[in-house]
Amino acid sequence: MIDRTASTLLTDRLAQLAELPAHLRTTHLGIDTAIDRVLDAVRPWHLFAETQQRPRVVGLWGMTGTGKSTLVRSVVEHLQLTDRTFWLDAGECRKPSWLDNTLERLLEHHDGKPFVMVVDEFQHARTIKGGSEQEEPGELRRLWELLDSGRTTITEPNTYQERSLMDMADRMQACLAQGVKVKHGRVTRGLAVYRNIMLEETQSHRWRNHRRPRRLSDMDADPQERWLIPSHSWEWLRDALGRGMSMLQLEYELEQLDGPATLAWVEALLARMRTPPLLDCSKALVLVLGNLDELYVGGKEPWPEMDPDVLLRRHRQLGTAGVHQALLELFRVEQVGRLGTDHIVFPPMGRETVVLLLRRETDALAERLGAGCGIRLTVGNALLAHLQAEATIAVLGARPLIEAVQRVLPVLFAEAVGHATVREAQAVELDWEGRRAVARVPDEGVAPFPLRWPLPAKSAHTEHPEDLRRYAVHEAGHVVCGELLVGRKALQVCARTSQERTGGFVLWDRDTSPVITRQRAIGRLAALLGGWAAERVVFGADAVSTGCQGDLQMASNMALDLVKETGLGNDRLFHAEHPESPGPGFRTRLADVEAQASAWLAEAESLALRTVEAERALVDALVAKLQQHGSLGPDAIAAVFLAVRGGEVRPELQLA
Repeated sequence: MIDRTASTLLTDRLAQLAELPAHLRTTHLGIDTAIDRVLDAVRPWHLFAETQQRPRVVGLWGMTGTGKSTLVRSVVEHLQLTDRTFWLDAGECRKPSWLDNTLERLLEHHDGKPFVMVVDEFQHARTIKGGSEQEEPGELRRLWELLDSGRTTITEPNTYQERSLMDMADRMQACLAQGVKVKHGRVTRGLAVYRNIMLEETQSHRWRNHRRPRRLSDMDADPQERWLIPSHSWEWLRDALGRGMSMLQLEYELEQLDGPATLAWVEALLARMRTPPLLDCSKALVLVLGNLDELYVGGKEPWPEMDPDVLLRRHRQLGTAGVHQALLELFRVEQVGRLGTDHIVFPPMGRETVVLLLRRETDALAERLGAGCGIRLTVGNALLAHLQAEATIAVLGARPLIEAVQRVLPVLFAEAVGHATVREAQAVELDWEGRRAVARVPDEGVAPFPLRWPLPAKSAHTEHPEDLRRYAVHEAGHVVCGELLVGRKALQVCARTSQERTGGFVLWDRDTSPVITRQRAIGRLAALLGGWAAERVVFGADAVSTGCQGDLQMASNMALDLVKETGLGNDRLFHAEHPESPGPGFRTRLADVEAQASAWLAEAESLALRTVEAERALVDALVAKLQQHGSLGPDAIAAVFLAVRGGEVRPELQLA
């Protein structure tokens, strides 16, 4: 027999899901594939949640500002799940009651029923840091238990409430033993005995509460109290019940009981308190949202100057394996297993998406601003281009752009409408001319008039020409040695940044030959020393800057590791350590190990210097472009290589 109610419910849910893709694509730009994958993951739960035996766990990963949280909120609202969706911020997972308050609400209203749990900023719940395990708070362990089995315990019973219930049950038993009779929850015979025994309980209850704020019911209890369970205890009893009910509902429940039944009611509540309740989350949909910036920046701090299209290109090379590896850097292997395999990676915003988002946000805000004063407001392309250049921070996603639009347009429009020409006009356009914002009134024959730009101009700490040239030389050396000696392709080289600790950087394409052999080792070491070599060749041996310190450290560490840890040296030594080192490893022949590493570094230095000297024209061309533009993308870098070296094939690795 077909359940018509269930059939209707299924039809309604299918209709909701059918409308959702088109709706989401109008509000979330550049993430169509992620939208489809999220809906594919949510669909079976939304249709058949009641049949689940374990929670459905879906991971949404990506850089900050890529639309993960806003997409989830849109899905929840469209599917009318707001009343059973619970949001947690894993950045607060080490605060008291971070999870417990939510679990108590779930136990009260959704135990064994479908609900949605969203855990945002999940990267902050990491249990691995720098390869070492971190101490986990108890609530975080319960969350992992929930993800794994769909069951988890609630917090330990309230010891104060448990002791109060024990006292109440003992005194109630004494009352009944001495002939007190109860009907409809109230004392009908033996009132004097009841008051004598329960009065002591009442005073004891108040004495234990003398340090807590006293409730109105405690202060104003009726001296003619006839309820077997004194009414001043109802409020904390209701809390101890762990299920939502009003005071009127509790009164109705107690009215159904005589004396022995009331005692049994209290004893049952006491037994339940002594056993931590088990929450059934098997029908849940758990959405885990996290930022995995290291997927795109190689574990380094993301730089604001990173090119949007470079981030997008790196994203296209990622797969489930890349997410899995990044998760293993944050969580223990069994925890990664509990997160399942349903992982969705949200792409960074490419340049095309930035343009579309900027136009959409400005058009929408311009329409609202103009409607408020009866003037049709438009925004010119030149102003959009300037706003894009000043406000785009690819590693932060959409937020900086949206905030800039919300700040700039109202300020410019407010200044424009104060102009006499605009007050009489039906339309006004905000635009950019030369180096300033302007307002113009179409078809009025009035020249555009300037407006004050409300945002500070984007500045870099490498404004001094000599500093910029040094950074450009250093990074050009890395690009030339990396491309010609290792065969890696530079996706972006930057010599003008806003961070004092970072003069410049190079972002590389995925390494297609990650295996290091003894033959390749010298080339890789030389690539690390490319910046040092370029500074030495261009500025001289005595003018190499301290900016090479990090490169020298990485090259030295790599050379030592190749000898000590991988067995690529002349001897098959493994883990050779200093004689005073407390760790495991050989305590002898340390000088031989260091001599081998030093020889490799000397060979790499020679190779890097020869490469820079032989390719000086290429280095100078890259430096000139970097001084002019500050940053070069993959197409610009390739154009420089083509112009200087033509179609020449990259040389094979040349060893000294």
